[in-house]
Amino acid sequence: MATETASDAERPMAMTMKVYEVNRDGGIRVLQPEAEVIPLERPETTDRFPACECPRCKGRP
Repeated sequence: MATETASDAERPMAMTMKVYEVNRDGGIRVLQPEAEVIPLERPETTDRFPACECPRCKGRP
């Protein structure tokens, strides 16, 4: 049986995340190895995509 300590209750629950891409042949390339991340307490609420940051779009007014 797992028990929760006082320090566990104060710390937000962590999760792991790994960023990878899969090509059309099923090959996998890891872009960022698995790392522990802490979720935001209050995620941003919007239905809009963030602005594109590619060089072509960044040059537009």
